[in-house]
Amino acid sequence: MHIETLERRTHSISLTPLIDVVFILLVFFMLATSFTDWRPITLATGTSEAAPGETPPAVVRVDADGTLHYNGSASRDTRSLAQTLNAAIEAGNVSAVIVQPEAEATLDVTVGALDALAGAGVAPMSLATGAKADRP
Repeated sequence: MHIETLERRTHSISLTPLIDVVFILLVFFMLATSFTDWRPITLATGTSEAAPGETPPAVVRVDADGTLHYNGSASRDTRSLAQTLNAAIEAGNVSAVIVQPEAEATLDVTVGALDALAGAGVAPMSLATGAKADRP
């Protein structure tokens, strides 16, 4: 008696769905990840008045559109303004920089100005609120 045996088929596992899932995860993480360089902005705290012999601070006003005003001139170029402020601080003409946002200035515009000045190396800085700082 002859018994027929069927050949067993070998099952192969396809890697295509696994590669698809890995590719989708890769695309998701690439799109969801922020590559922004986060760094702290160092601000001086305290509200002490300047001593009579001490040099006055420089007041930089921030408009709603992000324009910076210093010494009667308006500028959107933070690098040149930062160079001017750093030179004044090194020369001893300015003791610190006070950033004063206008009433219409939003938080992102104000923080953008602070970040740009801090990134350019302006220090020490403080943030004025309200009408406490004098306008130039």
